[in-house]
Amino acid sequence: MPHVVVEISHPPFGHEHTFAGLYVATACLSKGMDVIVVLRGDGVYTGMRGQVDPQKNISLPATEAQIEDILELDGTVVADAGALVMRGIESDELIEGIQVRESSDIHALILKEGEKIIAF
Repeated sequence: MPHVVVEISHPPFGHEHTFAGLYVATACLSKGMDVIVVLRGDGVYTGMRGQVDPQKNISLPATEAQIEDILELDGTVVADAGALVMRGIESDELIEGIQVRESSDIHALILKEGEKIIAF
């Protein structure tokens, strides 16, 4: 099965990109593919835990639940350390199971594992 990297660089709300990327990752996992979700730029907000239930306000599911589903299906979720620093986000604010890595480590991971790369 192919190794798929799903890169998310948009914030979780206000764009469909994030939800589409997370659904693609979940679908690939359900088909037995290996999946790595990379959160970069404003995409790191997607990995924050304790999100207020947006269903009540904007009719969108919380990305927290989608990330947890991906992790439960043995997917890997990686957040860019530099993007976290630039946005004032501490690693303990992220959903448990998300790995924090430097950009150079993420690039190496993508080159090594990314047979298919999908950017959102």
